[in-house]
Amino acid sequence: MSFLKSIAARLRRQGWAYLFFCLSCLSITFLHSARWAYDWIAELYPLGEKFVPTLFGIMGACATVNLVFFLAGDSFRKYRWTQVLGSIFDVLAIVLFAYSTVLLFGLDSGISALGLKNGATSIIPNLPYLGLAIGLPFVFVLYPKLKKNARIAVAIAITAVIVVPLLAVNIAASRQPFVYTAQPLVLDIGGDNYSIVCATNRASTAYLNYSYDGAEISLPDATAGRMNVSRIHHFIVPRDNINQNSYSITAYEVRSSINANTEFGTKITTPTYNFKGEYKDNLDILIASDWHDMPDKLASAAANFNQPDLFIMLGDAASNYNSEDEFIINTIYAGALVTKSETPAIYVRGNHELYGEMTDIILPNLGLDKFYYQVERGKYLFTICDSAEGGASKTLPTPNTKGSVNTENKLYHQAQLDWLNALPVPSEDTLHFAAVHIPEFNTIDSQISTDFYAELEHLQVRAQFSGHEHFIGLFMPEEEDYSAPYPLLIDGGPKDGGYTGDYVCSFVSITESGQMHLQAYDSTGEKMLDKTLQV
Repeated sequence: MSFLKSIAARLRRQGWAYLFFCLSCLSITFLHSARWAYDWIAELYPLGEKFVPTLFGIMGACATVNLVFFLAGDSFRKYRWTQVLGSIFDVLAIVLFAYSTVLLFGLDSGISALGLKNGATSIIPNLPYLGLAIGLPFVFVLYPKLKKNARIAVAIAITAVIVVPLLAVNIAASRQPFVYTAQPLVLDIGGDNYSIVCATNRASTAYLNYSYDGAEISLPDATAGRMNVSRIHHFIVPRDNINQNSYSITAYEVRSSINANTEFGTKITTPTYNFKGEYKDNLDILIASDWHDMPDKLASAAANFNQPDLFIMLGDAASNYNSEDEFIINTIYAGALVTKSETPAIYVRGNHELYGEMTDIILPNLGLDKFYYQVERGKYLFTICDSAEGGASKTLPTPNTKGSVNTENKLYHQAQLDWLNALPVPSEDTLHFAAVHIPEFNTIDSQISTDFYAELEHLQVRAQFSGHEHFIGLFMPEEEDYSAPYPLLIDGGPKDGGYTGDYVCSFVSITESGQMHLQAYDSTGEKMLDKTLQV
């Protein structure tokens, strides 16, 4: 009984110091748990990104000072200056505890069950830190006559418990800022619309901003009236709204979104881009495929040419993907790098985009309805076909072609052939070109190749642009390498045929009379092709 009385007596003498020490530890833990608030409070206060680390430094000082007062007891407060110091840090402990509580439980917007639930859920992983920080000082209460080495060891343990969450939070506070991982890419999807796509490094929601017909327009990335929260954003916008116009995109980081309660972080806006829009009478096209995780080398090869009027992206942006959306981000990044977000691009699917769940996410994220479609601008017509081949003959699904029904039977190819057959034959003045990833459409069934070539010849295709083979070459109808009934350009890719090294892309200049000048350069500046033909 006397042991318990002595503990109670010590707590009465040191209780206020311990209370303020606990409040300091609680404020550290609460702010450590409310990480979603770091960006928006950094925007709110003068110190910016230094505000959170500074706040933790003050909290740590409060905890340390009150710990000293707790360990020293009343004898330490007999001096005037220690009384003033203690009072200052007591008030700070109360204020910081209140502030961190407001942040953690969202009390700035009022008390709500959802805010309390979010705060409680966020603090659970950090409860061990809190328990140790609050519990370890009791060792000195329970055992006031500890030997010197033991007292030092316990004091170090208490200090470490306080410091560890501070270090962890400061690392989190200095993490990579919220940024665009891919600037806008304007995709020509046919019809009367463009699809403008971009990507951020964290989940966000976004708006496309531009002026049209005297009005300021802010178009949300939304589906059925609901804002999309994603790393990838796309906007379907009428062509006449953007052609020869400027635009930008604003993204708001979404820290959390539960039911109707959304916690936003940092806001970022792209530069303002001046979109050139419709093609000229004489058309310059940059063509690239198979850049397999080498977008910067693609950009180096493309730098050998003038800025194109159109960029045709022939697929295989990467070899493998850590996550499905990485493929799309890689594609957008490469396209924006080459077009500078100011000229349109046309997307063609490659065979590597059949892997995993790619088939399910490409279309909605890029704003496309199908993988085969037509784009007609003035006298230029492009028919985009989907070769859709997984790389091996099969009758059942396999892991690397999961969900790709077109590799399991011929129904998908037949549907595409039926679509081609139903298309009207263009006028003789139309300059009609086909774009498909695999030159012969299908390397498994030669009849599929024959059928596609026949349909496109009937539609008066002048030439075909393809990739897949990882080399540069122009093949004429009379040559035996390919059976295409019109000139076939295989545009390049990795120069040595593999998946690394120097990269080759091509550039096609077409006049209204149908003269085509074809060039190709690699990423070191070496010319690989220079030919002119009439189509």
